[in-house]
Amino acid sequence: MFGIGPEELVLLLIIALIVLGPERMPKVARDIGRVVGDLRRTSDQLREEFLNADKLLDKAADAAAPPAAAIPATTQASEPIPGETAFDREMREARERLKAQRDA
Repeated sequence: MFGIGPEELVLLLIIALIVLGPERMPKVARDIGRVVGDLRRTSDQLREEFLNADKLLDKAADAAAPPAAAIPATTQASEPIPGETAFDREMREARERLKAQRDA
């Protein structure tokens, strides 16, 4: 847990108890626990959205994609540009497909 051992954690709790006092310590601990829980839930939701985003995009693209015969031959087999990464090539091909759909 953050590279903090049990001794350091006990020392931090003692310092917090001295600074906050026994009256405010439970409320602060409860508030910190609530914030950490909210952050964890938000992080899990965000991670889930990122993991499922490609599936949603694929479904939307499949639903909106015209048959392969409707796409001009120039966009079906695009040749790689020297120095172009796979991501750049896929983005270029996606732009070409969208342009072909709009023109059709």
